[in-house]
Amino acid sequence: MTRTHHILSIIVVALLWCPAVHAEKLKYEVLLFGKKIGETTVEVQDSAGGKYYRLRSNTAVKMLFVDKHSSMSTDVLFNKDGVMTSSVFKNIKEDGVVLTQVTWDKSKVQIDKNGEKSAMPGAVKYCSLSMYFREPVHMQKIFSERLGTYFEMVKESEGKYSAEVGNSSAVYTFAHGILTELEMKSALGSVYMKLVK
Repeated sequence: MTRTHHILSIIVVALLWCPAVHAEKLKYEVLLFGKKIGETTVEVQDSAGGKYYRLRSNTAVKMLFVDKHSSMSTDVLFNKDGVMTSSVFKNIKEDGVVLTQVTWDKSKVQIDKNGEKSAMPGAVKYCSLSMYFREPVHMQKIFSERLGTYFEMVKESEGKYSAEVGNSSAVYTFAHGILTELEMKSALGSVYMKLVK
């Protein structure tokens, strides 16, 4: 059994151990130059006293006569103490697969990004998937499941934040504590995620 399957098995067992008491689901359209190129759904549910977050996203776009597809998934489990115990990020594209796996060993965060291993002291209490359901009002450092590291958030105005994430920048807009729009800026232009329900 691979490490990815082992982590996903732990998440599934935790979900089955205690039936979901409360669940929320958000759906977003993904837009490029005002045209819909895909959809993203994000869910959170209570599980065994903790929380399970799940993101699924599919996009397809033709750029410079080349079809670009992306199938992205993220699964994150927080325990009853609010500590992230595991996460699996996977993005399948034409040029390969990006896989980042994170586990908490009670003293440090173990990170495996496409086979490159590292560790970080301290527990993760808030990650990028948390932002969909809870505005980071008093937080500046957010853990990225994709990058396996923290990024800094800057509050621009009420309900609006900016960040440099990897090789791109992002603007997050919130209403009533829920993420309503995400603009990701890169050299190719801006991609928007807009809440539809």
